[in-house]
Amino acid sequence: MRHHTVETSDGGHLRVFSFGDGPGVVLVCGTNTVAPTYFRTARRLSKGLPVHVYDRRGRPGSSLQPHDYSMNSEVADLGRVLDATGSTMVFGHSYGGAVALEAGLQLPVRRIAVYDAVPNIGGAVPTHFLPEFESAVQRGDVHRAVSILGKGISAKLNASPLPEPAFQAVVRLLAIATRKGRAWKGTVHSAVNELAFLEGNRPPAERYAGIPVPVLVLFGSSSDEFYRVIAQALSAQLLHGRCTAVPGADHGALDRAPGVLIRELSGFLAAREH
Repeated sequence: MRHHTVETSDGGHLRVFSFGDGPGVVLVCGTNTVAPTYFRTARRLSKGLPVHVYDRRGRPGSSLQPHDYSMNSEVADLGRVLDATGSTMVFGHSYGGAVALEAGLQLPVRRIAVYDAVPNIGGAVPTHFLPEFESAVQRGDVHRAVSILGKGISAKLNASPLPEPAFQAVVRLLAIATRKGRAWKGTVHSAVNELAFLEGNRPPAERYAGIPVPVLVLFGSSSDEFYRVIAQALSAQLLHGRCTAVPGADHGALDRAPGVLIRELSGFLAAREH
């Protein structure tokens, strides 16, 4: 694995981790996550092709989000990483999936794969908790902010039988004991802008009908229901789309890189164009 830096068009920088050299696939991370979260998936995928994972802006190692943050700035940054690595394929997780899909409308990519992508089609993504989440972030209460985010997005977490003090104790433990948790302090601020973008942008699925390249739309069979709703609505409109449920996988499956998910991705990314 090689660590390097890519400059953005406005003078910023992005931290990139490359598993293999040369053209391959660029992996776009989700909200409140950092590139190392995806290292296990990247290593397994890199047995077949180079994989380049980057920290989007607002994460440790990369520049802060611009004041005029938008999806266009995300796509411009992704374009710089594609150019720097010579890659023409994109794989996006969650919010990174929304970035990857937008790239399909703006950039000369060859293939796109997404897992539990969240283009907020029809307002399917829960964002009602944003004011409470933003307030906790502004107070510097990272653990509370992460609890609000987790329970706000996931009906399954919200239905947890744990009383709130016990739930927050678990969050505090994860913030100490896990790589993802230790990064939360550096990622929650960027999550505010990303959630605000989703709340303010609720495109119809037809918006993505103009993507001219093959798109693999994956969702976890154990993820929250709205991921399936978005995936199926999206794939129904794509010119060259295929929608597949990943058995037994939840929204955090890329942390663990289950074999069934890696096989789906590897097969799609290795396919030759007709």
